[in-house]
Amino acid sequence: MYKVCLTDQSSKRQRELEKGLLQLMQKQRYEDISVSDLCDYLQIPRKSFYRYFSCKDGALYALIDHTLADFFEMPVSAKKTRGTALGDLDLFFEYWYNNKSFLDALANSGLSGILADRANQFALREGHLPQRFKSVPTEIQGLAMAFSLYGLMSMTLHWHRRGFPVSAEEMTRLAIHMLTNPLLAP
Repeated sequence: MYKVCLTDQSSKRQRELEKGLLQLMQKQRYEDISVSDLCDYLQIPRKSFYRYFSCKDGALYALIDHTLADFFEMPVSAKKTRGTALGDLDLFFEYWYNNKSFLDALANSGLSGILADRANQFALREGHLPQRFKSVPTEIQGLAMAFSLYGLMSMTLHWHRRGFPVSAEEMTRLAIHMLTNPLLAP
């Protein structure tokens, strides 16, 4: 539904179109935005849009997928360690806290659930399995990933809906607590 760009120039142009869609989504609901609206907003011909996307949903999926990719490409600060549960969770919650406008735009259009679905698909497709899942039998790696990612995304979306009442560090502590303590008490 969207083109995988092979050059920096085409990739940059595609991201500009995605950014334009996000800007429009911050002003109005996704369902009320047409390809023509987006092209008018960006002052480009419709054919420019269709060089990168087959439809409006393609632009939305590219926006979400590229936002997810940005997380995995994000430079790690000196105090965080990617590859450890604590470091990965800190980075995860910090990233979404810093992308509030993206979460707002999805929520305003009732599209937050698509983010969770795309996150799971993206992680499996791109091979972003946490180290601990690599020892799990291959036939259930997808289930383990879905269980973890949907849980984390649900926590994040709930945290966002409540206006980020606690810090990213506190969210990490809550996630670690839930992952290391039984959910069902005897």
